[in-house]
Amino acid sequence: MKTKHSIDMACPPELAFRIGLDVSRWPEIFPPCLCAKVLEETDTRQKIALTARANNGVFSWESVRSIDRQHRLISFAQSKPSPLVRSMHGMWSFEKTATGCRVTLTHDFEIAEDVSGVVEGVNTHEEAARFMMKTVETNSMKELAAIGARVEREKWRHEFQEALVIKQPPGLIMRLLGDAASWPWLLEHCDGVDMLYNDGSFQEFVMVVRVGEREERIRSIRVLSKDRIEYFQPEPPPALREHRGRWTVVESPEGVEVVSWHEVVLNPLYWADKDIDAAKRQVEAAINRNSLGTMKAIQGKLAATTRA
Repeated sequence: MKTKHSIDMACPPELAFRIGLDVSRWPEIFPPCLCAKVLEETDTRQKIALTARANNGVFSWESVRSIDRQHRLISFAQSKPSPLVRSMHGMWSFEKTATGCRVTLTHDFEIAEDVSGVVEGVNTHEEAARFMMKTVETNSMKELAAIGARVEREKWRHEFQEALVIKQPPGLIMRLLGDAASWPWLLEHCDGVDMLYNDGSFQEFVMVVRVGEREERIRSIRVLSKDRIEYFQPEPPPALREHRGRWTVVESPEGVEVVSWHEVVLNPLYWADKDIDAAKRQVEAAINRNSLGTMKAIQGKLAATTRA
């Protein structure tokens, strides 16, 4: 039994191909996928284990994937087939078009001889065939649509960082970075912090910041360790769909390098009247300005304490 599904995307084929290769992130990309593990990997081959939903059930299997990077092809064959099938193989292709690319997913499978008792409601070869055709049809369309959504996300994703060397002990720097409750005292752009949870290792709080003439309330969840703080914003400001980042401190001969790294996904609706690259530059400048302001404020407070 053979199936073929395609979707056209307004992006370079290389971008869609990279998403298809990144198996470890499939659970966050593909709605049917519950778990994905790369068991073995080289430049031309992957062995993977997948668990996915299928017609209100959950199935697991292993596949071996052959990768042709030059032609952007990924062929696969199930080494440990899922229930109901004797064999399953197919191919992902990522073809360049005049407007972007076409992603095509094909399947070729055979139903197992004995299918009784494997899946509830499936007892005959014909019922198994209908079940698998529906499963492949539904999941293929979901997977292709998910790649399209991921491509759109990647177009608006942006990474950047700001850094400053501070000649103070790293422990004191981390203490101020970690003490979010004191930020209204420390930071000019922070009007208030409502600490919702703090056990010394995990924090959740809402920070009130001034943006021009208006205020924004930003909720953050942070994980604190000795030399870094990682965080994400479950409800970022209107200009963003996603925002996560980290603070790190690294000792060097010149002092302690403090780095503020960010990964954001911009909100296309908010930036509808602006070029994507211009929007990314504007967001980067605004966030880096606050990051550098935080680092300079810490530098100033610690210097004043030392002088005192």
